[in-house]
Amino acid sequence: MKAEHINPFLKSTIETFKTMVGLPVIPGKLYLRKEPNGADISGVIGLSGDIRGAVVMAYPLNTAIKISSKFLGEEIKELNANVADCIGELGNIITGFAKKDLQNLHLSISLPSIVRGSNHVVDMPKDAPVMCIPFDSECGSFIMEISMVEK
Repeated sequence: MKAEHINPFLKSTIETFKTMVGLPVIPGKLYLRKEPNGADISGVIGLSGDIRGAVVMAYPLNTAIKISSKFLGEEIKELNANVADCIGELGNIITGFAKKDLQNLHLSISLPSIVRGSNHVVDMPKDAPVMCIPFDSECGSFIMEISMVEK
């Protein structure tokens, strides 16, 4: 996995949260996933074409609710369909914006899928590492997981 493939997703996450949610997010140090990240809800976008893999935006429940409240401009108190829709839409926006910076690749992105459940793991391609980028914000922390294999 190349840095020039990861950087567009990092940049897109920062910009999407700033403009669409009104929330500054601060990336932490990139690391290799070795165990579950403790997510309660994740938005998953599949990648196909010159690259095969996925981008996962993984959130603890409280963070997902707070971010969704800011995104929708209304108070949400519990996990519901609106939270799931927001998590999926944010993943879709982030991946779509990143795709425009990867124009040298023929790349298709899937519609978002939502995974729920305490401390779940989204399986990624077995032949590629899963790189994790933690983010922090006033709404809490979350993690972007990226796994890609070039064809």
